[in-house]
Amino acid sequence: MSIYEKAVLDLLKDGPRQRKWILGQLHPKIMSRKKTQKTLNELESAGRIKAISKRLEGTRRWSTWYVLPEHEYLLDIDAGRVIEATKRLWDILLRPPTVEEIAVEIGITPDASEKLAYKYATQIGWYNPSSQSIDCSKAILGEALVCAARIKAGKVREDGTSDDFNYEDDKEIVGLAKGYLKEHLELLPKLTPDGRFVSWPKEAQKYVDDYKPKYRGEDTFVRLA
Repeated sequence: MSIYEKAVLDLLKDGPRQRKWILGQLHPKIMSRKKTQKTLNELESAGRIKAISKRLEGTRRWSTWYVLPEHEYLLDIDAGRVIEATKRLWDILLRPPTVEEIAVEIGITPDASEKLAYKYATQIGWYNPSSQSIDCSKAILGEALVCAARIKAGKVREDGTSDDFNYEDDKEIVGLAKGYLKEHLELLPKLTPDGRFVSWPKEAQKYVDDYKPKYRGEDTFVRLA
């Protein structure tokens, strides 16, 4: 393998790249534009890379992308799906989703999800959340969903007051609960008649696991279905 071929292949190891971007990375430090194009042609003829024409998003112009054969599927995944899934999960989880969560939402592998998430990171403000951030948001999410279920069942009033469950110091939780009531009823846990016990639907378990709500004036536990 020549140093020129290696330079091109190194640029493509993380996913598809536009021809214009490749030329900009290699010229003039590594090789001339003419030499770069010749190397691209030779690698394509040898079957080591593929050249694919793709319409630029939001325009009528077309651009040539180069990609390793094993990464060709990344060009088939619409950017809109990645961005939409990320924003939807962010809205639910109260934090950026992990690459694994994005992968499940779209139906792709975590490796592909990671490449796409970082590709559009600057566009959507995404970053991989820390374990501490995940744990913190999980607690807030769990509390808000339980509160939403209690409001729906009439156990908690919409202003957060209740004869049995104290939310007076958690106005943020009550506000979030109202949002989940409007947008994500599928995530609300089921309550026992007294509202003290809850069972999580499978859709919510993906995000809250076996989360146990805070004590709010009565013994409150979680019982998984």
